[in-house]
Amino acid sequence: MQFYEKLIFVMNLTQTTNRELALAAQVDPSIISRFRSGKRGIPRNPEPLRSMANFLAERCTGEYQRRALSEMAGVRRVLMDKQEQLSEFLFCWLCGDADGVDRFMRSFESLTIKGVASNSTLEAATISRKGNFIHFGNEGKRAAVRSMYQHLLARQEPGTICILADETDDWLMEDYDFTSQMQAWLLDCIRRGFQICHIIPPIYSGDQILESLARWIPLYMTGKVKAYFYPHIRDRLCRHTIIMQPGEIAIASHSMAGDPTSYATMLTTDPGVLRATESEFQAYLALCRPMLNTYSEPQKLFQCFMKFLSPQGFRIQKLLSLSAVTAPFELVADSIGKREDPEQKRLGELYLQEMKRLEQEQDQYNLIDIVHLASADQIRAGTVPITATCWSVGALYYTPETYALHLKKILHILDTHENYHFVPLEGLAEQESSLMVKENHRALLVHASDPFTVFEISQPEIVAIYREYLLRLAEKVGYKGTHRTKIKSRLRELIRELEE
Repeated sequence: MQFYEKLIFVMNLTQTTNRELALAAQVDPSIISRFRSGKRGIPRNPEPLRSMANFLAERCTGEYQRRALSEMAGVRRVLMDKQEQLSEFLFCWLCGDADGVDRFMRSFESLTIKGVASNSTLEAATISRKGNFIHFGNEGKRAAVRSMYQHLLARQEPGTICILADETDDWLMEDYDFTSQMQAWLLDCIRRGFQICHIIPPIYSGDQILESLARWIPLYMTGKVKAYFYPHIRDRLCRHTIIMQPGEIAIASHSMAGDPTSYATMLTTDPGVLRATESEFQAYLALCRPMLNTYSEPQKLFQCFMKFLSPQGFRIQKLLSLSAVTAPFELVADSIGKREDPEQKRLGELYLQEMKRLEQEQDQYNLIDIVHLASADQIRAGTVPITATCWSVGALYYTPETYALHLKKILHILDTHENYHFVPLEGLAEQESSLMVKENHRALLVHASDPFTVFEISQPEIVAIYREYLLRLAEKVGYKGTHRTKIKSRLRELIRELEE
């Protein structure tokens, strides 16, 4: 679809007039008319388009509207759940951005624990009679899940909820209210003390990865979910689902690959069947590997970053500000000295020692550094964070002197290490996540807003998708040959501005 066709579709869907949209974007109504007629293309200045996307998202509140938009755009309904996600999606879609990873990264910060709430009126109800209960079709499977949640609500002591679901997710996605409720039910169980052991389904597409992450990240943030993946190729014939609390209750179903519905779903509290179902789950779990770890505490964050930096190999990363890896040692030492908390001081000193050690290794700067390069005005305003301090309480900010010092270190690395590439993105990013990838190893996905969380992802398919996304971004900006020369000139120019 062309830009004008998308705009016409969304305006008709939300019953928005040219005058209303022009007022929201602060442009003349004739501009909107020319957009709709195709006489004007996508504006170079993105701000009016962002204002239009925000306004249209506010008017796209009905479930039928969001479903129609998801079908027209060819994306799953779950990726436009919250208002912020929908606004960001509309902006990217109207701009012609077809990169699903980019859309996910833009909306990643809005995926929070606070944003998950259930409007369910389900009450606790124990299944007292021991036995097996059979449900049919997708609605039957949803009914079995509701009954299981009600049963868990009535339990006085929490336990572990085991989830293996590699059947088609039509039973979940065709009823969006149920999809949202199920996420909220699981979060409610976690808040009541339950933990979750999750074996993710086999991955067949990048979109499937992003949909799964969008649904599960609020749960992963709690630190109460252990996620695993099966590392080998699987046949696409038989599929099965197990959701259970061992020794208490279980749901089990089987189907053929690609079928939109299960043949039958069994809800059981029978002790013998529970033991057999748990044995099946544990046998499969024994073949799996950890997919994801979450970190939020300073000590564990430090260990996570050091583990990421230590093994040799090519790295590529996109950050909010200049990389801690290229920071001058005197800047790091100054940041440590400004810390009052003894634990933060200790971790900072350990980090400085480790960075000095890594500096001696030839492979330390085998890196593509995609970084938001701030302007002199932003730096003088004291709004540019020092990346190494963002993971701790109370981020510190650059001064013109310290930013220039850091840029000089980057120029030195560019002159002495041909494998190091600096890719500047102009302007300071606000409320944007960071992504770090070590080739054939792991990815760190950093959720910068509250709660600050680092997701350490080790599943090869996900790591590869993130690597390709960052490489495309770097190549789009340019960083080799004449681009490298221009980048070094841009850094020298900014240093001169800061030293004036």
